[in-house]
Amino acid sequence: MAELLHCPHCEGALSVGSDGWVCRSCQFASDGIDFRLQKPKQIQLGFVIGSKIDWQSRLEKIDTSRPVVSFAGPNGKRDSRELLSVVKDATEHLGILLDLGCGPRDQQVPVESLGHRYVGVDYSSKDANYLADAHALPFRDASFDFVLSYAVFEHLYNPFAAIAQVERVLKPGGLFVGTVSLGEPFHESFFHHSAWGLISLLDSSHELEIVRLWSALDTLRSLSRMGRYSRPIRSALGWLDAVNRRMPWLSPRKARRPIKEKQVDALHRCGSIAFVVRKKERKNDV
Repeated sequence: MAELLHCPHCEGALSVGSDGWVCRSCQFASDGIDFRLQKPKQIQLGFVIGSKIDWQSRLEKIDTSRPVVSFAGPNGKRDSRELLSVVKDATEHLGILLDLGCGPRDQQVPVESLGHRYVGVDYSSKDANYLADAHALPFRDASFDFVLSYAVFEHLYNPFAAIAQVERVLKPGGLFVGTVSLGEPFHESFFHHSAWGLISLLDSSHELEIVRLWSALDTLRSLSRMGRYSRPIRSALGWLDAVNRRMPWLSPRKARRPIKEKQVDALHRCGSIAFVVRKKERKNDV
């Protein structure tokens, strides 16, 4: 994957040095694995403010249904079958997938079972192919056909800077898939995303368009698994989650709502939101 790398600080070309990689422009140096910033970097982001947006209407126009699970390959420690089903069904073309915030790199085998090449980056995991900062990725523009970020963006102190990096390294027509936390409890996280907040984040990019959002995990189940409560309280939350899922007749009015309204309601009370985003094709690429 050396052909994809560039300097994370100045985005200049890297040369092979005696101990790894060296940027001749800014003297950034890497041992070949660690591409984290070695000094602060100043960036500029542009935002449009003052626009009047009906967020509820915007959400109602987005596909909020769960994707059909077509992926039958090996599953990672973190269940990514829905997301990999989207990747599987997106194209017959084999490409390169960036696992942004790869953690234990448990998605490598599932991704490679589809025939795609895999690159895993993380800020601190010893299992990553490369150590990197999501706010300053060490990859050239339009390097990847897919970007996967499984429960990552809530851990980033500036998600707007990170989404600009995803837009930059993704190829036109490429897919960005993943999840973000909403109702999950604090777990070394900065910004949890409501559906409106996620739309706002993605809208900050001019080239990314939302394809689908759906409720990946209910808040009650999230709290029963991750909450900083005593074991009896977590057990009680798990029981309430089971009741909520198996007894919809407890809310007869909600049970009679249209499917779309139920899907949106689930998004507003979920523990995490799953998403599919596509980078727009350039006119001369179509």
